[in-house]
Amino acid sequence: MFAKEGHTFFVTTTVVEFARVFSCGTQYYDILIDSLRHVLQEHRAPLIAYVLMPSHVHFIPAMPTRESISDLMRDFKKFTSTKIREQLQREGQRLFLDTLQRNARSKKQQKFKLWMDRFDDIVIQDDTILATKVDYIHNNPVKAGLVLAPEDWTYSSAADYLGIRRGPLEVTTDWLDSDSTRVTP
Repeated sequence: MFAKEGHTFFVTTTVVEFARVFSCGTQYYDILIDSLRHVLQEHRAPLIAYVLMPSHVHFIPAMPTRESISDLMRDFKKFTSTKIREQLQREGQRLFLDTLQRNARSKKQQKFKLWMDRFDDIVIQDDTILATKVDYIHNNPVKAGLVLAPEDWTYSSAADYLGIRRGPLEVTTDWLDSDSTRVTP
């Protein structure tokens, strides 16, 4: 999976000032889900694991050869930034709008800034590292005090891995068919 089909990445991107914008309601998570689904399809990248948190996103795409994680992230951030701004404006969420507008002041021709400029990505080289990152992703809501068990967080692939239910995004767990250790959320 790792050498033959391009690179598999552990990706993190965060809202400016760690603002918990997505905690405003399910409609914000729906925007993230729709956008992530679209860009993964557009870039033909299977999703291995994910978690959508109130102020950041972690996910693991398996990028095919000749597809760029930078292009995928550019598309994801651009679309979500526009849709989140529109949603915040519709709902009159002044506090978040002020924060995101303040962060755009130093940017030419930008009036609203949802995401930090950079995103973090780590190339995953083997199943052991992949299992570690999947566990990290699934336990993120528990460590943040949002739920007691990983599978209780709706916006995560933890329940998929446990066979409890399908989450809002389709994930591939084919890599578990190898001799690797079973990932437990």
